Amino acid sequence: MDLFSFLLCWLPVIFLIILAVVFSRPAFDLSIYGSFLTLALVVTSFKTPLKVALLAGLDGILTTLPLLLVIFGGILLSNLLMATGSLSRIVECFMGGVKDSVHRVLLISMGVGNFMEGASVIAEPVVAPMLRVAGISPVGAAALSIIGYSGIMTLEMTGIIITILSLVTGIPVQKLAIASAWLSIPATMAMAVCMQFFLPHDERGFRHLPILLGAGFFTGIVTLGATASLGFSVAGMVGGLALIFVLILVMHKGIALTKEIFRDMTPFLFLLLSLVMVNSIPMLKELTFHKLTIKVSVIPIHIITYRPFFSAYLYLFCAFCLALVLLKVPKSQIGEILRLGIKRGWSVFVAMSLFGAMGQMIAYSGYKTAFVHLDKLHNIPWILAHGLQVYTGNLYPLFVPFLGWIGTFLTGYGVASLMLFGQLQVQAAGLLGTSATWLASGLAVGASIGSISSPFKIAIATPMCGAVGKEGEILRLTIPLGVVSAFIIGFILWLGL
Repeated sequence: MDLFSFLLCWLPVIFLIILAVVFSRPAFDLSIYGSFLTLALVVTSFKTPLKVALLAGLDGILTTLPLLLVIFGGILLSNLLMATGSLSRIVECFMGGVKDSVHRVLLISMGVGNFMEGASVIAEPVVAPMLRVAGISPVGAAALSIIGYSGIMTLEMTGIIITILSLVTGIPVQKLAIASAWLSIPATMAMAVCMQFFLPHDERGFRHLPILLGAGFFTGIVTLGATASLGFSVAGMVGGLALIFVLILVMHKGIALTKEIFRDMTPFLFLLLSLVMVNSIPMLKELTFHKLTIKVSVIPIHIITYRPFFSAYLYLFCAFCLALVLLKVPKSQIGEILRLGIKRGWSVFVAMSLFGAMGQMIAYSGYKTAFVHLDKLHNIPWILAHGLQVYTGNLYPLFVPFLGWIGTFLTGYGVASLMLFGQLQVQAAGLLGTSATWLASGLAVGASIGSISSPFKIAIATPMCGAVGKEGEILRLTIPLGVVSAFIIGFILWLGL
């Protein structure tokens, strides 16, 4: 391996940085340009046969399929609940139990935000306007709608992110979930500290630091406990709910759970109960995780396993159908909700698919025809791992969460970091003689933190709270906050390894 090859490996990342930062291209464009550049690079410079590269890309698309289904289900459910006013009623119910402004911000941003993202419901369209109504500035509302859930994002989306990481790396999913949950505790505390920069000016300062840190620590600990006992698929939801109820208890306020509110919450309760059952009842877990599976292999060295009765997407669609019945939605409105879901989701599906393809083309670069032989000197993950080992030595774990941050910053999707750099952690662990589980988990937590610096995520939030045109003002704060937080997790990871 020479220095030129090592630097050439970074070309897709540098290219995407230029497109994102200099030319302000959206994630959809990044995925198209990035995938074509990656294909050309692995075929010409890294001597990978075109057929091998294309098959690796197809493998990446199929690997991300569970995530695409979760995103689509989440979009449909969130559109339905917002269109019927169901989410607004739930929020008003819980908001009535908290009067203090900082507690209210914590309840909305960290409590509701984590619960929504944990249930695969996109949080920003709900949380950002809530924060604005609570008296937060447009810039603060947009930023806080993302910061609140970024610490434990790895364990949200009903567990699909950890599932994708396991598929990419081959590491058992529960091992990754537990390690990520541990690292998510300091990550959530770091995000809690970041929140003070977006509070109203008269609420900023060190006097609120104990409650912010305490809320972050509590949410992280509960999420870890839920991961170990109930299953990683529901950990984010449990963490968010626990914080909501604790804040209400601390403020000694009651909440009025009417029949209407209970009806509004039934889809979430169904989703929570279903995922808890398949994760905690041994017979159901054995059946849904090991037996009722579909195996697909487009390349001989990687088998993709789908678990439709264990993963969240089936239960999301069931929750959507249940909500249609309970809320008595007319047929005309159902059609509009479906059209809106497709309109909002198609570009996300294409972008995620292409990022998945790009990641697997990188991961399987250097393989010869039929994947029977790997030329390590032309394998991008091996070159990066070996180069980072040479140039950073034992400090490599310090940079792993930052790699995750880069991927999310560039693409808007934490899973893109896992697709791009997940296999790299397995390679690096072998070279450094350390734990691939902890390196991969550090990457995932860094990718979660990257959400606060993602132009894509911020673009979702700003129209919801009157902050359109102020994205640059937000990024000037969230980029350095995200980088510092990523290196804090990297330092903890380095100390532990």
